[in-house]
Amino acid sequence: MVEVTSESKYMDLLNAYPLLKRDLAQKNWKFEFLVTPMGKISLWDATLGEVSEKAELSVEETVDIFNELINSY
Repeated sequence: MVEVTSESKYMDLLNAYPLLKRDLAQKNWKFEFLVTPMGKISLWDATLGEVSEKAELSVEETVDIFNELINSY
């Protein structure tokens, strides 16, 4: 089990859980930008804190969504 925090690296989580790419956009439309080529490039080194800013969600909401999805795998 991976501990997901605001400092977790987005690409590390995607590499560990490839289904996140698909499931994040289904969970919340604000994550659709993450799977675009520009989103992947601009967020290569991003933390979940930075991802939450792009998605216009609170850090807590973002971490909760990632945790919920990862725990479902």
